[in-house]
Amino acid sequence: MEVGVYEIALIGVGSTVVGALLGAWISYYFSLRLADIRVRQDANCRLTTTFHRELANIYPTPVNWPADIHSYLSTKFPTLQAAVGEFRHYLPVQEWEAFDSAWFNYYCSTGREVDKNCQSYLHYMNFESTTNDQETQKQDGQKTLKHNVDHILKFAKKT
Repeated sequence: MEVGVYEIALIGVGSTVVGALLGAWISYYFSLRLADIRVRQDANCRLTTTFHRELANIYPTPVNWPADIHSYLSTKFPTLQAAVGEFRHYLPVQEWEAFDSAWFNYYCSTGREVDKNCQSYLHYMNFESTTNDQETQKQDGQKTLKHNVDHILKFAKKT
């Protein structure tokens, strides 16, 4: 009869140890998850804040649109690129390509792979053009800028 008591005691102790280990592992997992969420929220805030600070005159509402948008945005590029480069590493790897594409569309109007090292802000200039069919097309640079910046910042809205 004493053997049965020892077996029951061992089962109780074993269950306690397994329960404690399982509880510790679950606590550890959730604390890591919360830390990851907090780090991502901080990265989201830094990206959004940088874009809003650097483009304050023209985004989200263009209150002081510069006459030479290319020069204006060229001076903002290094700061924005640093923020984009830092933020990219807080995204899941499967979102990198879409994020890189959104950033490329922001700073390069051609969309050509060969132009990745060049800045071209023609897509933010307002002008009208006439097609071969004599149709007039208007390009609204302010609307295009808002669309492109919104597209970048949508990645910062995810958590």
